[in-house]
Amino acid sequence: MSQIVFENVVKRFGDTVAVEEMNLSVEQGEFLAIMGSSGCGKTTTLRMLAGLETPSDGEIRLNGKRINELKPSERETPLVWQSLALFPFLSVIQNVEFGLRMRGIDAEQRKKQALVWLEKMEIADLAERQIDQLSGGQKQRVALARALVTEPPVLLLDEPLSALDANLVVRMQGVLSRLQKDLGITFIYVTHSQSEAFAMADRVVIMSQGKIEQVGAPLEVFRKPASRFVAEFVGSNNIFGGKVQSIEGTVVNIETALGLMTAEWENRAALSVSDAVEVVISADNFEITSTKGENENAIRCSVVSEEFIGTVVSLLLETESGVELKIQKQQREIAELDLHVGTELWINWVPDAVYLLP
Repeated sequence: MSQIVFENVVKRFGDTVAVEEMNLSVEQGEFLAIMGSSGCGKTTTLRMLAGLETPSDGEIRLNGKRINELKPSERETPLVWQSLALFPFLSVIQNVEFGLRMRGIDAEQRKKQALVWLEKMEIADLAERQIDQLSGGQKQRVALARALVTEPPVLLLDEPLSALDANLVVRMQGVLSRLQKDLGITFIYVTHSQSEAFAMADRVVIMSQGKIEQVGAPLEVFRKPASRFVAEFVGSNNIFGGKVQSIEGTVVNIETALGLMTAEWENRAALSVSDAVEVVISADNFEITSTKGENENAIRCSVVSEEFIGTVVSLLLETESGVELKIQKQQREIAELDLHVGTELWINWVPDAVYLLP
């Protein structure tokens, strides 16, 4: 039995449908990330699970029990807010003790349990400080300790790292991943950040306009998007319309804006000659050379722009027919090509790099 189940869940605000016919199961101990653009329904989904919103239709179950009408305090699904929502008039340890106090735990036991969690979060030395004396990362750890001190079976997190700088985000990703694995509890994590979701989650849910577009492991979602929306939302994909010209075994030839393209497609039963398809090629799946390579798929391009981001270079290329392509490569891979705006080059890609959306 799944720990959390959304069955035909709908949430309306007046005439607006925020979540539409959601069916989703989450296993005990899973780290699930929910992604999507603003207004897609991901935070509403989290709020329904937390008890801050009530479904208009359908049922939410926790460990087999319907929880639609339960108050937040009766669910054991604490929520770590984007704003953290710490109490500024309480000290660090008093913030962490708060949930225990609401449960009637005596003062001595509250302090003992709170100190245990401050130790786990490596901030026990800050126990008596006021909240306004803490850094962003320290406040984040206090919020996590406050949510986890009651040892809930499920922890909900609503974009908890969005206010931190880049270095702290990476560090807190490690803290969250370690915590989740050590505790073995379920994390439901809402985020805009692909890098956060892919770095930590066991599965990722992609939502659009209140609907689930795809659920899967990060690599599956990244390499095998279920729809054009997912292909555009995740990664830096190049997407072209095409038409199937021929099928020979697992080899599919497609006419596209880049010319005739060859793909390796095992699910050939789903395709027929003359079918319209969407061709998806990830920006990192191209090889850049100064001369035409031996791959079946190759085309001549020129550099339109170049963006250097740490060790990665993002290139915008244009074919002779005016089609634009996004390419991402490690800087060391293209260092010898001496690229600049206007440089002419060849890009090559293997048939396995081509993913087809019927």
